Amino acid sequence: MDRYTGRALTWLVVAISLTAFACQKGEKTSGLSDLPDLNEQTRAYITTESTRVRTGPGQQFRAIGEIARDAKVNVVGRDGDWVLIVSKKGNAPGYVEMASVKSSEGEKKSTLDPSAEGRYQAVSDTQVRSGPGLHYPVVASISKGTKLNVVEEDKGWLKVESKRGNKPGYVEAAFAKPAAGD
Repeated sequence: MDRYTGRALTWLVVAISLTAFACQKGEKTSGLSDLPDLNEQTRAYITTESTRVRTGPGQQFRAIGEIARDAKVNVVGRDGDWVLIVSKKGNAPGYVEMASVKSSEGEKKSTLDPSAEGRYQAVSDTQVRSGPGLHYPVVASISKGTKLNVVEEDKGWLKVESKRGNKPGYVEAAFAKPAAGD
């Protein structure tokens, strides 16, 4: 595959992924300006093991590269148990297994300041998981602006309590900020 074809394929995969993401959210994709900004969607993760990059979300897709353990990757979205990664160096985008990456936020040995516990707000649409990591099942989806009651922090994940009596869940810290005025 020549360089031009590779770049065209890269943008096609990204455009299809973003269109699918927008359609899942029930948004119209009538104009290019309606598409989400890729830079706002990208999150930094670190590989937990050496892993193969594939052209699609599954073992049946062709491997196009390999990433070593502890490498930084830029995750755009998720498809089942696979995450779509993009390169800031011009390499083709691809998929890696979700179990082979963790949030780079978890690398920081920070603990939540006890005075910071309390009311937070979701900064984008996100998911609440049963545990502190992407490999835990999704228990709920929340919308941007949703108020969250944070009770503790665990390696870059915020443990939140439900107002409705549901079991506590976890939201990635990058998707929440302290609520103003609370």
